[in-house]
Amino acid sequence: MQSLQMLMQQLERSPRWQASAAFRELLALWPQLVGTAVAQHSRPHQIQRGILQVAVSSSAWAQTLMFERLRILNKIHQQIPTTKTDIHEIRFATARWRQVQRRSRPLKTPQIVEHPSWTSSPQTGAQPQPQTATDAFNHWAQRIQIQFATQSLCPECRCPCPTQELKRWPACSICMSHRW
Repeated sequence: MQSLQMLMQQLERSPRWQASAAFRELLALWPQLVGTAVAQHSRPHQIQRGILQVAVSSSAWAQTLMFERLRILNKIHQQIPTTKTDIHEIRFATARWRQVQRRSRPLKTPQIVEHPSWTSSPQTGAQPQPQTATDAFNHWAQRIQIQFATQSLCPECRCPCPTQELKRWPACSICMSHRW
């Protein structure tokens, strides 16, 4: 058995993690590169075959940004030098805008908030993108610990479960499934 630390170091050295490091940095710097007004209507989606795919909110934004693509590309290369070999072109399209918005926007629909499995963990504001696999794991572990600390205990098995679930049923979903 390998230690978790050793596994995390192997993950950080993997080519796939290294390749996505520049993209993660680009996502974090996007509002600074294009300005806040443009960033509200655009978001990088992926880098594929040297082309940065950017989702935009409308075709008007796609056309406007297409005229500015060389200036944006130069800014990207200045701010993130490692992208000079990874990105040589930018394309703007509305096709992925809804998907990108769903991923980047917190869920606030009433169906989700009232669902028994929804947990209301305290949020600490905007978190920076983890730069290493260890940072990503530590961030995830911290969120899980906070989530468990704020949850109620099932009266039957004494395991943490969402408070909303206990309001709806007399026990957690696992105990309820054992009853059935």
